[in-house]
Amino acid sequence: MRIMFVLLTAAILSFALLSCSSVTNLDLNKIKSELNLKEFPGQKDYPEADALVLKEEHNINIAIEGNKDTLSTEKFYKVVKLFKNIDHFADVEVSVEGGDEIYDLHARTIQPDSTITELKEEDFHTINGGGDNVMFYTDEKDVKFTLPALEKDCIIEYGYTIKEKNPYMDDLWDIQDDNPKLQSIYKITFPKVFLKNGNPPSPADGLRYCAYNCSLDKPAAQSSNGSGKDTAGTISYTWVQKNIPAFEPESKMPPYSQYLRYAEFSPRNWNTWNDFSKWYYFKYYKPRLNITDLVKQKALEITSGCKDETEKIRSLYNFVQTFRYIAIKLGKAGITPAEPETVLEHKYGDCKDKATLLVALLKSVGINAKPVLVLTADDGRINENFPSMKFNHVIAKAITKDGKDYWMDATVDHCRLGCLPYECENIKVLVLNDDGTSQIEKTPKSNFDENVENIKMKIDLTNRDSTNFDIAMTVKGQENLEYRSLFSEKTSEEILKYCKMMVSDNYLNAKVTNYDISDPDSVDSDFVLHFQLKVPNIIENQGDYSFLNIDPFQFAENLNWLGKEERKYDIEFSYPHMINKSIEVILPENKYKITNLPADLDLNEKGLGYFKKYQAKNDNMITTVEQFSVREKNIAADSYKDVRNFFNGVRSKSNEKIVLTKK
Repeated sequence: MRIMFVLLTAAILSFALLSCSSVTNLDLNKIKSELNLKEFPGQKDYPEADALVLKEEHNINIAIEGNKDTLSTEKFYKVVKLFKNIDHFADVEVSVEGGDEIYDLHARTIQPDSTITELKEEDFHTINGGGDNVMFYTDEKDVKFTLPALEKDCIIEYGYTIKEKNPYMDDLWDIQDDNPKLQSIYKITFPKVFLKNGNPPSPADGLRYCAYNCSLDKPAAQSSNGSGKDTAGTISYTWVQKNIPAFEPESKMPPYSQYLRYAEFSPRNWNTWNDFSKWYYFKYYKPRLNITDLVKQKALEITSGCKDETEKIRSLYNFVQTFRYIAIKLGKAGITPAEPETVLEHKYGDCKDKATLLVALLKSVGINAKPVLVLTADDGRINENFPSMKFNHVIAKAITKDGKDYWMDATVDHCRLGCLPYECENIKVLVLNDDGTSQIEKTPKSNFDENVENIKMKIDLTNRDSTNFDIAMTVKGQENLEYRSLFSEKTSEEILKYCKMMVSDNYLNAKVTNYDISDPDSVDSDFVLHFQLKVPNIIENQGDYSFLNIDPFQFAENLNWLGKEERKYDIEFSYPHMINKSIEVILPENKYKITNLPADLDLNEKGLGYFKKYQAKNDNMITTVEQFSVREKNIAADSYKDVRNFFNGVRSKSNEKIVLTKK
């Protein structure tokens, strides 16, 4: 769980929901004229779509207030024609940052017979503060409302204005989403005083923007002369995108942002990453990096018995890991860390709080430590050529005197030093220096043979009425991290249930008789789960033959994502990993003859590997060795057919049975 950087810094102001009466009536004919349409398209034109966005507008206005303060106002407006699954569109929620104001909020439904049902002011409900599974404390407000009288082919329209009394920092234009759009408009207006040296109006003079997965035509520019106190006037730029297809995601694909159409805007003075990092470091970070005597004393206490820098780093890292993770976004806390002493006293914090405490503790004992701004792998990639506030996480980096780097995510309880959670692996991040400068670096990558699950099973069939299983699972790397997180707070009863759950698909009547696990709170050793279970005899008798299915752990499960014949997007696994299995089966002496063992199989396809080998040592013992590996995190979409064939082969192998006959 991680705290999100807000796009615009928030000040603490009163929240107001004002009258909705100032909004003019919706003119559908005007929209048709803009799009050069006689009639709006219907379901037959978009058979896969739940709805069609007829028009969407984002109007951003930047203004000067006082001598240097800047505020921004966004007017948002959306018109949608509904086709099916209309209940999905009934409830609307608008999030408002703490201190911002929302007004001119309106919503209405236009039925196919042109009847209009409009919401009244009392139909809009404000939910203050609170939290969810990501944000524990927040001063955001949510305005919620339900659109009335929805039916097939009706049109819904709603809009609002949000006044953000804080400096304009960053903005995102979501051009594409999961429904097709006929038209999406983004307009930004700002004072001419933003222009450089009185040069002719140009987007590059007043703002910077970057389009992703699409191209933007040159914006339409409009200039207005000033009046009254505003003697400079304003300059506006408008971008229009039309006939935008729906985005149709696929399972196991890279982050949507790598394929969705969108545009990002940032201030004109963020020309380099150093421009951005100096702004953030000196305005928000350094003032909070207050290394007090209490922090220094604690760092010395924790490291008093350490022999070298690595031991000090490990001890301080492990100490901060024990603090509770609580995400806080109150006012400027969305991007401003808490002071280290405060985190030390409270023993909780979010990612930036814990990372800042860790940096302070490390610096207290003379270790070079730096905060690191991260956009996690599951949320996208930062653009090296377009500085922006596109981060959702903070970690820390320590550098020893001999030049060894240690990357540390203090929000993950069971992550050992030298290991990062997979969301932070092999990605470009922004490392902040003490002088406010920064550099983009790449975090370490783990290989498939470092994230390993080893399963050893001994199956005893010598008992006439039941089969005894002895199962030992040893995991390391990312697998170790996941298992430790899973088992750290489980009771004995819960562990027994989990062990049974792992085999219940194959052996419904299994009974776990005993278990043992390694210390789940340790971070510096591999995790081991050892348990025994008893199931009714697993030998299936059919006439003169007996069949044996010995493996409750199948590799080829949950393959629904392979159901499509073709694939559009690349395949992305969470991380490279490998599973090794070895099974020893002991049969009753002089009772069975091994008639048939499945053939060996060895597959290698596009970063995937699998092999399985059976061996009969005598009529009383059978062994199998099996390995499944995801060697690369990403596999290109054009290899999809090969990937399907690979998993079909693995699945077929898992369904094969050993054939026995009675002597």
